[in-house]
Amino acid sequence: MNLFKKYKDIFIDEPNKLSLFLLGIFSFTLPLYQIISTLILLLLVIVSVIKLISNTYYKLYSAYIWPILLYFIIIISLLVFENFEIRYVQHRASLIAMPLVFCTLRTNQQQFEKLLLYFVNGSFVSLLICYGNAFYNSISFSSGKILFQPAVNNEFSFFYSVVRDGNYFFSSFFSILHDSTYMAIYINFAITIILSFSLWKKNKIYLVFLFLFILCIFQLSSKIAIFITFVIICYYFVLKVNKKSLKTLTLVITISVGLLFFSQNPRGKVMIDTFIKEGIKINPTERFGYALRLMSWDASIELVKEYPLTGVGISNVQKVLNVKYQNKSYTTPLEQNLNSHNQYLQIILETGISGFILIILMQLSLFKKVSLNKIVGQQYLILMFLFSVSVSFLFESMFNRYSGLVFFMFIYCMIINNSEYRKI
Repeated sequence: MNLFKKYKDIFIDEPNKLSLFLLGIFSFTLPLYQIISTLILLLLVIVSVIKLISNTYYKLYSAYIWPILLYFIIIISLLVFENFEIRYVQHRASLIAMPLVFCTLRTNQQQFEKLLLYFVNGSFVSLLICYGNAFYNSISFSSGKILFQPAVNNEFSFFYSVVRDGNYFFSSFFSILHDSTYMAIYINFAITIILSFSLWKKNKIYLVFLFLFILCIFQLSSKIAIFITFVIICYYFVLKVNKKSLKTLTLVITISVGLLFFSQNPRGKVMIDTFIKEGIKINPTERFGYALRLMSWDASIELVKEYPLTGVGISNVQKVLNVKYQNKSYTTPLEQNLNSHNQYLQIILETGISGFILIILMQLSLFKKVSLNKIVGQQYLILMFLFSVSVSFLFESMFNRYSGLVFFMFIYCMIINNSEYRKI
């Protein structure tokens, strides 16, 4: 009887407490370690299944149906095409796991903000870990002297080490917990949260967070991330200024600072110089920079034209892409097994046009939440999240990585679930 009472207290009388507790840990650890957040997500799924069996509260919003359908289409593609691999079933499980967790959960505005705050704090801790690792690897002692050498290879100049991923304070050597692209996505969303809820009014430490997050975007050296940061900050200032004349001035100043910020980043400077010199053209022998994405897009677009309705199957995409790279003499994309570097192209190759339509429906569901919400700060949060992931979809196959897929699904489902965003 005592065991039953304890079970009843946890899963029936107060069904939200355990799920919210686990979600808080998940939100905090998501920017940190994949293994921990994965284990927490597994526990959340188990709790949610028990709640469903116990006939506890559940509500399946239509917006949850789109990722669930996408997951089943992926499963079908695995069964229809050859080379069935269970790893794809596991990897894309967040498409169905997150809707399951949130359809058995009720959150109010305060709980929603707390979950987002945990994400900001987790992002800051991940940043401290990256800085600690960078200083640890850069500082050495010789003959009683402290030497500071951030370049991975002592023969590299500072500029070359930054541009070619050889500096402990920049790009992939700095981002040790996630791929630098996805860490930048996390940091940009943390910036959005701080601005959306004016967190520095509650605690001045978030001003420090904001400064370090912006500095981190500079160090991660992702051109797209820098552009997204610029739009996030620019749009925030424009919203905060009431007079039209001041809006124009604010916009001009923000754009000027953004362009300076981008041009002073070593990788940004190289990209600008390369673009001015060569323009947009495909050089099959190129080994660095945006030329690699151009090659991936070119090969993917040709394959999309060949298989628009059904795609080639999720387990066959990389093989078919590699054949196309080889035929076009795209050496580096072939050697590195580059995917489409575009979520829209990638999903069409995996599932055909149906998967593409479902991703668009998910984005439209988020856009609908913007129009339904009347609070400017929360409109800003959803709109900037939608903008960030939509732009990232153009340059990254986000669903191919745990860091990208689980982040998108977590924030997507949390926004859909939050009572403040529901149409009453």
